Amino acid sequence: MTTALQTVALLAYPVLVYFALEFASARVVALATLALVALRLAFLAPARFAATARAFAPAALALGLASVLTLFWNDPLSLLLAPALLNLALLAAFAASFLARQTTVERLARAQVGELDADERRYCRRVTALWCAFFAANAAVSATLALWGTREEWTLYNGLVAYVLAGALFAAEYLYRHWRFRRYVGAPTDPFLRRIFPPRR
Repeated sequence: MTTALQTVALLAYPVLVYFALEFASARVVALATLALVALRLAFLAPARFAATARAFAPAALALGLASVLTLFWNDPLSLLLAPALLNLALLAAFAASFLARQTTVERLARAQVGELDADERRYCRRVTALWCAFFAANAAVSATLALWGTREEWTLYNGLVAYVLAGALFAAEYLYRHWRFRRYVGAPTDPFLRRIFPPRR
């Protein structure tokens, strides 16, 4: 299985779990999930292992914890709580970055554009806080559906709605950022956005 297919499988986790639980016990599904996580880590390129493993850590932690609990109890509830655990892990990672020299969003921005001025650094802190709020809300909805919703509602939200909401938030912030700062560094969207938001003289 290629790395790309493993990543797609992890993104499709809610849908895969929904169908897998129709044909197998929760313990078997948990073993398969642990195998998928192990394969994802095993296929990391040695040169990029540290950076990629760090980025993959929240997903590995959430899926690993949910799967281990399921192995003991053979109850699908832990598997259903995995998306909520993932959002909580992401929330913890983003929130912890406020204690570092650079927030998570600032590190990502510096990797793309280099140095940032004071206004851009303040903006990165606000965006980091915005994503913290998103992860907290997403975790609450996901956990509520796992505990009290139907499995179909859980699958629809975690397998589609949550991704649409995250994509909408990312797109809105991306457009706002280009409107506000007008910085273009060679991204594929730059020619289009330059027409809408011309660089300030």
